[in-house]
Amino acid sequence: MRVLLSGLSGTGSSTAARRIAADLGLDYVYGGQIFRNLAMERGVTLEELAESLEQNQDLEREIDNRLIREGSRDDVLIESRTVGWIFPRDVRAIRIWLTCDLEERLRRVEDREHHPRSAENLLRREASDNRRYRTLYGIESHDFSPFHMVLDTTTLSVDQVVERIETCVRERVRDEVEIRS
Repeated sequence: MRVLLSGLSGTGSSTAARRIAADLGLDYVYGGQIFRNLAMERGVTLEELAESLEQNQDLEREIDNRLIREGSRDDVLIESRTVGWIFPRDVRAIRIWLTCDLEERLRRVEDREHHPRSAENLLRREASDNRRYRTLYGIESHDFSPFHMVLDTTTLSVDQVVERIETCVRERVRDEVEIRS
């Protein structure tokens, strides 16, 4: 089983991913940790690494290639904003995108980060990410066609998000087993 869980900041993807991985007995790979590891390896801050990505496509590809390598294992849940788009289509994976109303995402991020400029930083980072992903991979930020499930978390509790995703995963796994039988 391979689950690819993607979503913008504030959609609940990290919170849900940790719980789902534990519930389903999957290794959890957090794309943000790969990013943090690369910053440490290079001796730069997260902000410096993020700012350098728009000018350094090779660096962006290195991060994404590490993510794909991690995802080549079985029984893994990978949580990353781009993994649903960039992961090879010929490798079986259940792709899930979480969405959420912008106001609610901003509220969640501000609650989590307790920083007066967190909303401004989030919007600036997402605009930069969108430009890079469009240039590198042709990703259109509102094209969810690669995903098996798109779930709006705006009014859902964490328990509801986890339950709906786990139901989707179990149904897809069951359907694949039946098709192979």
